[in-house]
Amino acid sequence: MSSIGHIIKSERINQSMKQTTLAKGICSTSYLSKIENNFTVPSEEVITFLLKKLNIEIGQVSSEKENKIIASLAELYKIGVLKRDKKFIREFLQKLTNQKLHFLQLNNYYIYHLYLFRLLLILDEEEDLQSTYNVIVTIKDDIDDKQKFMINLNLGIYSYLNGNFQAALNRLEMSLGFINNGINEEWEIADFYNVLSLTYSKCNEFFNAINYASKSLLYYKDNLLFERAIDNYIVIGIAHKEMRKFQEAEKNYNLAKKLAIDYKLNNYEEVIYQNLGSLHAIQGSHEKAIEFYKLSLQVKEEDCNAERYLLTILSIIKEYSKQSNHQQVLKWCQKGLDKIVEGKNSTKEYISYFYHLEIYKHYHNLTDELEMVLREAISYFENEQDERHVQKYSILLADYLFIHHKFKAASLYYQKANQILFKQKFIHKWEDL
Repeated sequence: MSSIGHIIKSERINQSMKQTTLAKGICSTSYLSKIENNFTVPSEEVITFLLKKLNIEIGQVSSEKENKIIASLAELYKIGVLKRDKKFIREFLQKLTNQKLHFLQLNNYYIYHLYLFRLLLILDEEEDLQSTYNVIVTIKDDIDDKQKFMINLNLGIYSYLNGNFQAALNRLEMSLGFINNGINEEWEIADFYNVLSLTYSKCNEFFNAINYASKSLLYYKDNLLFERAIDNYIVIGIAHKEMRKFQEAEKNYNLAKKLAIDYKLNNYEEVIYQNLGSLHAIQGSHEKAIEFYKLSLQVKEEDCNAERYLLTILSIIKEYSKQSNHQQVLKWCQKGLDKIVEGKNSTKEYISYFYHLEIYKHYHNLTDELEMVLREAISYFENEQDERHVQKYSILLADYLFIHHKFKAASLYYQKANQILFKQKFIHKWEDL
C-alpha cells in the first residue's frame, strides 16, 4: 500500500493549510479526506495537482532502494538511542531534512517516522516533535508487531516527558506484550527495560523498577555501554531509597560514581552527587547532604545548566530550612533568585523555582507577605497540575492560617492537601483508610 495519502496529510498539517484550501479547484473536501486517510486511491493527475499546491516533489524511488535507506536509518537509529549523543542526533536529522525523504511504501513511511520520533524525543525539543507526533497518532492501518511495539514505546516516552506517568506506563505495558515474540534485538529490549524501569519508579512501583533496571543493566555492562549502565544504577538506587533500603541505595549510587570516574563520564557526576545528597537528606544527615549537593553544584556551575543549578540550590535551601538556619536559607535563596534574573527566562521551570525560592525567603524572613505568596504559588501549581507542590504548600499555608487564628481558611487548605493524599493512595472514602 502507498503512503501518498499520509504524506499529503502531514505536509498539509505542517503548512497549517485547511483541507478546504488544499482541495479547492482540485477535488471535493470529502474526497481529499478519503485520500489522506488511505480510503481511496486517487488518480495520478489528482496527486500531481495536490503535491504541486503543497509545493513538494516526490520522486519515484524503487522499493529496493527504499528498503536500503530504511536499513541504513536503522543502524543510525541504534547508535542514536544507545549513545544519546545529541550532537550526533542533530547532525543525523539535519541530513534527513536536507534529503527531503518521502517513503511511498506505507510500511517504510511508518518505520521512518517511528525512528524519527524517538530521536526527537531524546532531543526533547517540543517544536520539532509536533509534526512527527501528528503522523504517529494517526497510524491505524494494518501494522506489524514491531511497529505496534515502537508506537507504544514512543507514545509512552512522550507521555513520560510530559509528566503523565500513569499514561506512559499504560502504553509501555502494551509494548511489554511484544517482548517475547522474537521481533526485537537485545539492545532494543535493554533500552525498553530501561525506559520501563524509569516509569515504574515514577509510578511508585519500586520492585518493578529494580527488576527491569537490573535486566537492562546486564546488557549494558556486557556491551560496555557504561553511560546507560549508570542510568540503571541510579534508577535502582532511587527505588531502594524510596523503599528505605538506604545501604542498597548508596551501594548502587557508588557503583554509578565509580563508572563515571573510571571512564571520565564527568557529565554524570552532578546527577550522582545530587542523588547521594538526597539519600543523606532523607536520613536526616543534613551536613552530609549539603556536602554532596555542593559537589553537584560545582559541576553544574561549569556545565552552565541553569535549571539543574536551581534544583540543587533548592535542595541546599531545604536542608538549611530543616535546621532553621535562617541566615543560610536567605543567602541561598538570593543565589537562586539572582540566577533566575541572570537567565531572563520565562519557562514554567523558571517560574516554578521562582515561587519555591520566594516561599522559603518569606517564610524565613517572617514577612506578612508569606500568605499572599503561598496563595499565588498554590494557584500556579494547580494550573500546572503539580499536585505534589499544591499539597506541600497547602499544608504550609494551612498551618500559617491556623497560627493566625484564620481557622475557616486553614480548614480549606488542610482539606485541599488531604484530597491530594487520598488521590495518591487511591482512596475514595474515609472508610478505606
